[in-house]
Amino acid sequence: MLKKFEDILAQCIEDIKAGRCSLEDCLAKYPSISKQLEPLLRIALEIREPPDIKPAPAFKVRARVQLMEQIHAMRGVTKWPWFRYTGQVKPIPYKRRFNMVAIIVAVVLAISALGGGTAYASQGSLPGDVLYPVKLGTEQARLVLAANDVDKAELYLTFATSRVEEMTALVERGRPEKVDIAVNGYDKAMAMATQKMEAASGKGLGIADISESVGEATSNHLSTLDEVYERVPDEAKPAIERAREVSMNGHGNALRALARENPVRATEINLAAMEGSLNRAKAKAEQNDTQEVGNALLRFEELHQFGEEISDIAQGLGQDITALEELVALATSIHLTALDEVMDIVPEEAQEAIARAREVSMSRHGNALRALARENPVRAIQINLMLMEGHLNGIRVMAEKPEPLRLQERLQERIREYERLNNLGQEISQIARGLGKGTPVDQLVGQATANHLTLLAEVHQQVQGQAQLQQAIETAMQACVKNYETVVTALKEKDMLGQLPEKPPIPAELPDEVKEKLLKPKVPAKRQP
Repeated sequence: MLKKFEDILAQCIEDIKAGRCSLEDCLAKYPSISKQLEPLLRIALEIREPPDIKPAPAFKVRARVQLMEQIHAMRGVTKWPWFRYTGQVKPIPYKRRFNMVAIIVAVVLAISALGGGTAYASQGSLPGDVLYPVKLGTEQARLVLAANDVDKAELYLTFATSRVEEMTALVERGRPEKVDIAVNGYDKAMAMATQKMEAASGKGLGIADISESVGEATSNHLSTLDEVYERVPDEAKPAIERAREVSMNGHGNALRALARENPVRATEINLAAMEGSLNRAKAKAEQNDTQEVGNALLRFEELHQFGEEISDIAQGLGQDITALEELVALATSIHLTALDEVMDIVPEEAQEAIARAREVSMSRHGNALRALARENPVRAIQINLMLMEGHLNGIRVMAEKPEPLRLQERLQERIREYERLNNLGQEISQIARGLGKGTPVDQLVGQATANHLTLLAEVHQQVQGQAQLQQAIETAMQACVKNYETVVTALKEKDMLGQLPEKPPIPAELPDEVKEKLLKPKVPAKRQP
């Protein structure tokens, strides 16, 4: 909803009173909330403001507080739901109607007591302001008018967003000491949104839309809370940290619920949040803020766990997860590249966290591609080859730096990761052959291997004089050659070799001794007695 409910209500009243439109026009303009809007509009428009009587400010404040207390007290009205299903004693109908109308009238009076342009000033109030209880009271009244648990969950999500906006406004106005009040409200609103969402699901109501809204909103909340965290004084940071934890819990609950109805959409939302965490880690690394780099990466790992749960839920329901795993495989390729960039700029004390996050992404990448290969091995090998080539280009860039010796350890690590991806490619090829779909996969691998060998040969020349690095590169090239030979053998058996040369395409610029090493027949290792 682009506008807040209170803003729409205020605008409609002003437009109708000014003669710019009718009540029906306003309802037609906002059909999705017309049922909530109509009773409040009708009652508000029937209220006439006495022209000559102006209550004292103190009286108006006391009146609001008393009205809000009455609203909270009235919420206990019994709805007698079981009488819908029997023909026995029924409650007196006028009594329930009286209580509902009393609540609506109380709210309208509470937000209209000031009259004129200040009638809705409470909606912009913040914790600690005189009108803030009025703002909370109008929220409670809107809950009374909600038709079902889904509508209530949507309202609670709206209230949670308002609390986040209040945190931002409090910081901007130099009142961080009141942030804790907004955080407590956020905690309660998110808990109730989750509770109502679960209740709606238990009653058989569709919750795909509301769970998607909560997932998207909490992603935005996290981003905003990160900004607030950086601006509040140290004494207010624990409150914002608690709000971030609440938001993460709400995010996870929403995505688990959405995964039962639309796991692909749940995955998309979660992957977007993961990318946001990596972007924050990179930004904090550039600022040399090691602590926040670590926090961003911890969030990344937690979101990764949500992703695993989404996949498990989808599989448990017997859903086709091909599209989901393709999304994950593509996203983890991007994540690994982003983590490489972060690794290049973080201080040494943060590199352990980066390494952990890389391992999480590499593991998820492999699992996603293995699952995808069982349905679409060609697409799986395409994604893996794309990441392998990106890895090699990253290695080449590092080797071009003026002092590659200083980067020796990291270069060796990335070469090992390339070999790991190469092994994953062999697994995909084996899965494809088992499914009778090996030919197109082997052709793709054969074509890509020639390019990989060329890139590795370039790096080999760039690190001349560095024996350990050259040895690591030669080992990676040997793995490429072995993979190529396996592919050629499989294609020759089916007479599908095509334009691929039978012998591995060893780059001519390599030293002769390296060429001989790569083409030397592999002797199986002797078994130990």
